[in-house]
Amino acid sequence: MKRILVFSDSHGDINLCIDAVSRIPADIILHCGDYVRDAEKLVKTFPDKDIRYVQGNNDLFTKAPKEIIIEEDGVRILVVHGHEQRVKYEMDYKTLARAAKSKSCDMAVFGHTHITYEGDSDGIKLLNPGSCLFGGTYAIIEIENGTASTCIMRSM
Repeated sequence: MKRILVFSDSHGDINLCIDAVSRIPADIILHCGDYVRDAEKLVKTFPDKDIRYVQGNNDLFTKAPKEIIIEEDGVRILVVHGHEQRVKYEMDYKTLARAAKSKSCDMAVFGHTHITYEGDSDGIKLLNPGSCLFGGTYAIIEIENGTASTCIMRSM
């Protein structure tokens, strides 16, 4: 089984991220943007961890990618912030689902709205961990035998 911790929209406060990474064993840690410098701080704090991140709409002047694709145990995951996929304006997330499908992904992970979401659109599994700072939430993805399951977590 592979476990992935997912954070987004930390906006300058990584206390929740540090706590979760310290307590929960994970193979990969994702940060879906806003702020890239927070993800970079996590890399420095946990140099032995596999931490990957994308830029958000508030991440100006960064060389971080706008999207990444990870593949674990046959599950392809598109990771984006979501602002370019109109996630604040489409409640069915069709633009995001189309983007994931066009890249042969099974799942899309995003942020931007600060609101948690677990669901699907057009056969694509979707996950938004919400905001570390504004909602005190993050998510866990567990992948086993080619199947991904998700769980939203709230800070204590």
